[in-house]
Amino acid sequence: MKASEKTILRFMDGQDKRFVIPVYQRPYSWKRENCAQLIKDLTDVYIRGYETHFFGSIVYVSQNDGECEEYTIIDGQQRITTVSLLLLAIMNRIRLNKDSDIQGINPIKIKNAYLVDEYADDGKKLKLKLVQNDDAAYDAILEGNPLIENTSVTANYNYLYSEVQKLSKEDLSGLYKAITKLMIVSISLEPQNGDDPQLIFESLNSTGLDLQSSDKVRNYVLMRMNSKAQERFYKKYWKPLEEGITAKELNKFIRFYLEVKNRVFVAEGRVYAEFKLFHQLSGLSIESLLQDMLEYADYYKIINNPSDSSQLYTETLKRINKLEVKTCVPLCMDLFKANKEGFLNLDELSDALKIIENYIVRREICDLPTNVLNKVFIQVGADVEKDIENKKQTYYQAFCKEIMKRTAKSRFPNNHDFEDKFYTYDLYNAKASIRKYILERLENYQNKEQIAVDEQLEKEQLTIEHVMPQTLTDEWKAELGSSWELIHTKYKDTIGNLTLTAYNSDYSNSAFKVKRDMKEKGFSFSKLALNQYIAQCDAWGEKEIRERASLLYNKAVEIWWMPSVASSADNVDEWFDWDEEFNSTKKLVTEIIIKGQRIKTTNVTDAFRKINEVLYSYDPTAYHGGEFSWAKECKDGMRRPFELSKNMYIETNKSNSEKIDCIKAIAEYMGLESNEIRFLLKEKNNI
Repeated sequence: MKASEKTILRFMDGQDKRFVIPVYQRPYSWKRENCAQLIKDLTDVYIRGYETHFFGSIVYVSQNDGECEEYTIIDGQQRITTVSLLLLAIMNRIRLNKDSDIQGINPIKIKNAYLVDEYADDGKKLKLKLVQNDDAAYDAILEGNPLIENTSVTANYNYLYSEVQKLSKEDLSGLYKAITKLMIVSISLEPQNGDDPQLIFESLNSTGLDLQSSDKVRNYVLMRMNSKAQERFYKKYWKPLEEGITAKELNKFIRFYLEVKNRVFVAEGRVYAEFKLFHQLSGLSIESLLQDMLEYADYYKIINNPSDSSQLYTETLKRINKLEVKTCVPLCMDLFKANKEGFLNLDELSDALKIIENYIVRREICDLPTNVLNKVFIQVGADVEKDIENKKQTYYQAFCKEIMKRTAKSRFPNNHDFEDKFYTYDLYNAKASIRKYILERLENYQNKEQIAVDEQLEKEQLTIEHVMPQTLTDEWKAELGSSWELIHTKYKDTIGNLTLTAYNSDYSNSAFKVKRDMKEKGFSFSKLALNQYIAQCDAWGEKEIRERASLLYNKAVEIWWMPSVASSADNVDEWFDWDEEFNSTKKLVTEIIIKGQRIKTTNVTDAFRKINEVLYSYDPTAYHGGEFSWAKECKDGMRRPFELSKNMYIETNKSNSEKIDCIKAIAEYMGLESNEIRFLLKEKNNI
């Protein structure tokens, strides 16, 4: 094995040289965002005047057949292919625009030195030999033949060409100069000396122990400084960040910080990439960025460790933490920021945090999904920000309005919904942390003598008791009557039938009056508020369970109260991500956000067409290889075909819900993040 450092153009330069991608490798698979990042990196290189930019490694096995030096690429296909496509785009831009005077760029040299071997036989002129359909697509671009559209090669070439077309002559010269500074480590394997290409390929692509996102972020902010600056910034900013939050929590904090700043959900695997992008787009210096992060780290510490503070909101934060719903952290940080900037006073901050708590609990009892919450909490913060900029509302008013306007599976359950579900809520089989939390709140609400329910359950000083037992004796069946089986199934694990006791093992499956009157241990001797009604009952059945649930509901509706907001016409307008459930009946899609682009639309059909146009331009292979019944290479048999390309059509003769399902299918197939396609829905009568 021999390794050497050189520019990628030096590696590609020369006659009698071919780069072959072996057929066992996957086709070229870089997406538009990968190409966009390369353009961004190259732009940074020439604008900032960097001498070099490391572009990774290229691993190969070389073989000379007497006529040509053939390099079989083991690792590096994506890099060498993308650079070849970019060179091809630059060459064609100059030729088609007749820009013969661009400094430092010779299109003839680009072609003959890097793209073709002009002296080779016709069948071997291309210096880069790709796999499968990619090779034909690359050849068509180079030869100026009709493009083969169903490949990433063509899609990325079209994107790169559109990008270089936008550049001035000066910027194009700078971009090309930056390409000449791309450094690689070329690694030549020598099978004759024991190098095994397959084992090395597997090693290069093995998982290993990845760096944490926080490690990558730390390296990003410190690496380009000299040693003295690194030392100063580390001690002043990064060390306090790690010590204040702990290294274990740092990854989560950075993700939540980015969600506050970018107003979109950030997947764990995207934290580092999103951090770099945020820094590049924000225009902040590294020092300003670290100062801002430290400010939000203070909020995060309060939210995560409320016991360290003593404020109006302290007990609320403790309870929120017991619920173990961390997705609310970005919105909580928004509230603390608003308090610091004077938009929320302490009373309003405390109430806003209680509303978050109440929202989570009501949704739990109403069996609404938790997987929508990460987006909801981020979006509420973004919408409040817009409201206070555009309307005469206080921050607290805007906050209440935005959290209450959510609909469908994102909604804040109203009292009718809450009461309806409260009676049959399966408390016993809820997550342990939520089960303990709810019992503790119901027990201690408005009680002077507070019981440490959580702690006593943990120490088994208290246990959860089924008044009507989990296993019915004949005596219990007789007491419940002829409908005993239905009553037991419906109410056994519900709030009305559950309580707390220190004598669970003594009670066992005993009859109700035995449990009630057991000397010094029965319900009639209990000092717990949860047992007061039970102690007064002469029997225990459906009537008593529902009556107790009703009494507890009267408490619950006060504990987990709803904020009151004035009704507003714009409460019917809401953004939805593609993977959320929403009803498009009697609504119009008036705007979409797709891959960061905001596009106006007139209805669902218009949105369906425009979304598919954009997605097809990003990755045509998804349509040609996805085997979707509504997307075909021939329009025969379609009732209302819409052309995406000369050999790809989509069927638009579908209901609104079917069109939305099609969008979800292609988005899922392409592995899109939730926020990469968003819909703005408006009521038809509100347009």
